[in-house]
Amino acid sequence: TLDARADAEAEAAGLQQAGLARLRSFAAAAPAAAEAELAEEESGGYICHVSGGVRFASLDELKAHCRSDWYRYNLKRRAKSQPPAGEDQFEALVEAGGDLDEISGSDESDDDDEEAAAAARADKQPVATFRHRLSGLLVSAWRCVLAPIPPDADAPPSQLAALRTSAQRLLGGAHLLVLLSRGGHFAAIVVKLTPLSNAPKLDANGLCSKPGSQLTVLAHKTLHRYVTRRKAGGRQATADGAKAIKSVGSSLRRHNEAMLTQEIRECLAGWSAQYLKTADLVFFAAPGPANSSAFFGGADAPLSRADPRVRSVPFITNRPTLGEASRVATRLLYVDVHTEAPAAATPLPKPPKPSKKAAAPTPVAVVVEAPPAEDLPKLPAELHQAALDGDAALVAELLALGSDPTAKHLDFKFKVPYDVSENKEVRNAFRRRMAEAPDEWDWKLAKVPSPLTDDQERDKADKDKARERERKKRREKEKKDLKSRQLVEATELAAALSASLTLTDADAIEALISKIRAKKAAVEFDLSPAQARVAALRAEQDAFTDPTARRRREAGARAAALEARLGMAAGGAAGGAGGGGGGGGGEGGGGGGG
Repeated sequence: TLDARADAEAEAAGLQQAGLARLRSFAAAAPAAAEAELAEEESGGYICHVSGGVRFASLDELKAHCRSDWYRYNLKRRAKSQPPAGEDQFEALVEAGGDLDEISGSDESDDDDEEAAAAARADKQPVATFRHRLSGLLVSAWRCVLAPIPPDADAPPSQLAALRTSAQRLLGGAHLLVLLSRGGHFAAIVVKLTPLSNAPKLDANGLCSKPGSQLTVLAHKTLHRYVTRRKAGGRQATADGAKAIKSVGSSLRRHNEAMLTQEIRECLAGWSAQYLKTADLVFFAAPGPANSSAFFGGADAPLSRADPRVRSVPFITNRPTLGEASRVATRLLYVDVHTEAPAAATPLPKPPKPSKKAAAPTPVAVVVEAPPAEDLPKLPAELHQAALDGDAALVAELLALGSDPTAKHLDFKFKVPYDVSENKEVRNAFRRRMAEAPDEWDWKLAKVPSPLTDDQERDKADKDKARERERKKRREKEKKDLKSRQLVEATELAAALSASLTLTDADAIEALISKIRAKKAAVEFDLSPAQARVAALRAEQDAFTDPTARRRREAGARAAALEARLGMAAGGAAGGAGGGGGGGGGEGGGGGGG
């Protein structure tokens, strides 16, 4: 054991000495290599280490070499940890026709690749632009609205054919769905294009100044659940992926997420047969896996990403609401008409915002023929605006000219003109038109309750006059009854006022005076005696409660009592003196008798 340990220590000491010697040799060779490299740079030489240390006399030659296929080939080999190939070896490989996919190729191939890349980028742009042959105008539409390419097609159809097919389907009554889900909010809407009965005609260039269709809402649904963490932000499902949370709020949010997914799928299941399966296109905006799982997650998912009808909304959406879903549907069917080609990455402009004072323009759906650039397609809103302004004469004129009373306009919350108005005369104008042309429109869809004929208006006027006469008689009778009651009350108040002059309660008399003044009786009362009586009673009360008067009354009472006592004493003294004189006379008589 001791011999083995000694041998190991000797071997380790030898290896250590060998390592130190190697380090010393490297340190000694480094300055020499640096000096040699510096000498090469000072002499004007340049070396390419990628190609195996090839030397060049100038920097331009080195740059030209870096643009060559030889350099690119060696660069690929170096990335794979392979040794560089010499120039002769590379030329022999090229002459032999070897696999050179690793190099970029010649200038012609570069141009072809750039053209292919540009075409690929153009295909990925969200907007497709077409040129109108007769007018020369450009029409831009969202690429996602174009008709889907059949999977069994031999060659992909052109975009113009896809646009024409989409317009024919949408104008033929096909409907589309817009589904929005984000932050616990869900909004879904089913819309279609309804042709106008008084559609404008095309001019010689195939253009028209007004649209021939309008957007109609077939069904809509909105949901909301508390699933976001108010202070921390984000969905509860996202927070659960980072750490385990066991609070009451987190449990509530998890339950709400499950309920929201269930309610969304129940809504889509209810629409499956009528709208979802028969829809021409289905657009969705659900950023993040937590939002999109309600549409595509699980085996019983209502939507499939493999379905060519299902497409994502190509622009940013706001909080899912009914108004936002309507805005998204309108913008998807919006067409931009312009004279110059827009930038590749420039999206379509947003539709103009509605205004309460003027008729708000609304973008029309996809069309094949473009209208003039200076007058973008606008949905008619004259009848809605006239009804909102309360102009009954203009409403009657527009109805006579053929305006559609069943149209539901986006800028007026998808209401018909009859519901927009709150004026009775305006609504009567719709009812008169219904009486004049009962088969012109679906008046039930226009929400007009009943027709209004001239005979009905005359009968109503006669009834109004009769009711006015009855009201007048009733008012006259009420006036007579009121006058009679006032006379009775005046008589009762006069008797009470006469009796109050004998009362000793000043408060009761003042209450009676206030009651007479508040009644405003037809007969005027003389309140001065009652007021004088109240003043006298108040004076007596003041005199009784005054300390000086009280002392004066007490002094007078004491003086009267003293006078009474003095009078009684004087009367008693006078009676005693008269009795003594009679006795003396008796004594004198007695003396005389003796």
